Amino acid sequence: MDKIQAIAQFIRNIEIKQIINLIIAIVSVIVILLIGPFVSYVVLKIFLKKYEKDEIKNLSVYKALKTFLGFLGFFVASKILNLNEVQDAFCNKCFEVVIIWSIARIVAGAVEIRELSKNRFSKNFFTSVVSNIIRIILYIVSLYLTLKIFGYDIGGLATGIGLTGAVVALAAQDFIKQIISGLAILTDKPFKIGDWVDINEISGTVEDITIKSTKIRTIEDTIVTVPNDLVTSSNVINWGMIKKRVYETKLNLPLETEEAVIEKLTNRIKFILRYNEDIITDSIRVNLIKIDDMALSIEIYVETTIINYVSFKEFCNKINLTLLNILDTQGVKPAYPGKNIYVKNFEKESTKRIAKPVKVIK
Repeated sequence: MDKIQAIAQFIRNIEIKQIINLIIAIVSVIVILLIGPFVSYVVLKIFLKKYEKDEIKNLSVYKALKTFLGFLGFFVASKILNLNEVQDAFCNKCFEVVIIWSIARIVAGAVEIRELSKNRFSKNFFTSVVSNIIRIILYIVSLYLTLKIFGYDIGGLATGIGLTGAVVALAAQDFIKQIISGLAILTDKPFKIGDWVDINEISGTVEDITIKSTKIRTIEDTIVTVPNDLVTSSNVINWGMIKKRVYETKLNLPLETEEAVIEKLTNRIKFILRYNEDIITDSIRVNLIKIDDMALSIEIYVETTIINYVSFKEFCNKINLTLLNILDTQGVKPAYPGKNIYVKNFEKESTKRIAKPVKVIK
């Protein structure tokens, strides 16, 4: 009976103005909730003209802006209701928290849009890592500001976290170094999956690139996992980015080879190489470059458009066989590493001296 009387007394104390304010507050909340998605879309469409409607509505920044406008409706309703001082102060603090978290979500969403614009609507590993790191930092700052608004002293907690963080940082120093190196590789892109690379003494095809390491398949068909910090601190040769390869060799001919034979041989080599479709014609160089006490050296230099490693080795094999065939058809044999030693021989019946060469092979 007492409860019924209390309720009746409460109803009698309600003024018409309060009822009107309550209705206006409810209507305000409903209106803002209804127009919030439209306003969010229009605002983002101004900056993202190339995006379609469905694409904009799938963005994190759109959802963050729509949520903020929804809370704005409730905040406006609290002001219309003329709450007492304590209630009004609590609502103000809550709305400050909403503003902080909304800004954090909008900034994180803007970073995501910037990264997605580089690779239109297809998230890659680097996009995900960068967005997550920025999101975590923003949310930690937002949590700190939220606790501070409601008067919580987090000084002791921060000190404890700082000491623990120092220990963890020392233990995870190598891990962090690898993460940073991984981000550097994904940003600079010194190579991509499928490229043939040389890293220190490791050669092979890049199989996978992760945030911690790079996997390389060697010519022996083994997988070598290279830490990213080692990759960034080494000289990386990327054969996958070359536009041509160089074939270079030397033919050593005996010293007694006649000039006419050498000229005929070099012309023949040039002629054969010029009609090889895999060779860049302007790059062909066949010259007698050296004369010493061991042999006559002919340098052969060509450039080819074949960049695949296995195909290039097959190309080299064909060129070597071609050179051997040319030497054979011209009747020229390569020089052996050695010297001619002449031994004096005195015949008993003649005073004539005869010198016979003896080949000494090293």
